[in-house]
Amino acid sequence: MGTEPEASLGYRALVHDTRVPDAAGDGGGALTSLEFTSGTQLADVIAALVRVFAEDPALDSVLLAPDGRPVGSTARVRFEQQVPGGDEDDQESALRGGLGAGDHGVLPGTATRFTAYRYRCRQCGRTVYRIAADLEPPSCPVAGHGAMRMVP
Repeated sequence: MGTEPEASLGYRALVHDTRVPDAAGDGGGALTSLEFTSGTQLADVIAALVRVFAEDPALDSVLLAPDGRPVGSTARVRFEQQVPGGDEDDQESALRGGLGAGDHGVLPGTATRFTAYRYRCRQCGRTVYRIAADLEPPSCPVAGHGAMRMVP
């Protein structure tokens, strides 16, 4: 338990690929990540991912980073199969059940306890979503790019 976040690890059920890309790479391929505190409710992480995927239809996967530490990524296709409402165009997804359905971990309706804020690097286009905005803006991991800018 030494390096793992102390709070609930429910987000681990969303990790489909535990390989973590080289964050300090050249930035050639824009990398999208979702940062959240380890104490964030699973329902809030799911709602944030629904928003992230809805905002960018071309996005294939999102790197999950609890407490700023990347743990792996969630793929759009698997996420939409796993989570009811993950695919806004799929009218039958709510009938299938999914992650949290058996233990009432996902409540119906829109979450109201959080907002996912989007930050983008002006130079390489890397994107970071954060559930908390009371932290300093994230810095792009590519050397010399500096702080990311919050975008709508």
